[in-house]
Amino acid sequence: MSFVVIEHGGVRRRVAVVRTAKGVWVGWPGGAAIVQPHTQQGGVVADGLVVAPMTGRVTEVRVRAAQMVAADEILIVLEAMKMQYRLAAPHAGKVVAIECREGELVDLGATLIVLE
Repeated sequence: MSFVVIEHGGVRRRVAVVRTAKGVWVGWPGGAAIVQPHTQQGGVVADGLVVAPMTGRVTEVRVRAAQMVAADEILIVLEAMKMQYRLAAPHAGKVVAIECREGELVDLGATLIVLE
């Protein structure tokens, strides 16, 4: 277990943190929470059409055509402004088409994945 000190409004608090399989457990006086990795879903223009929520470079394509995916499964990783954004499936389904490739620069609103 590790501890960090957080100061907010002039009050300092010692907070315990532990990495777990589900995320990071954070405990503080009077409470605790699990902080899970954040995934960002790409915009959904129509049923199954996943589009880029920002302009960026495709660094990873984690699926292939005809693959079945679960809701919230990571499909694409975009990099923009030196940050990585994991785009997740908005629902379970089959990957009908992949409209981008690794290394490609995509514009805001560009179609990335088509799900059935």
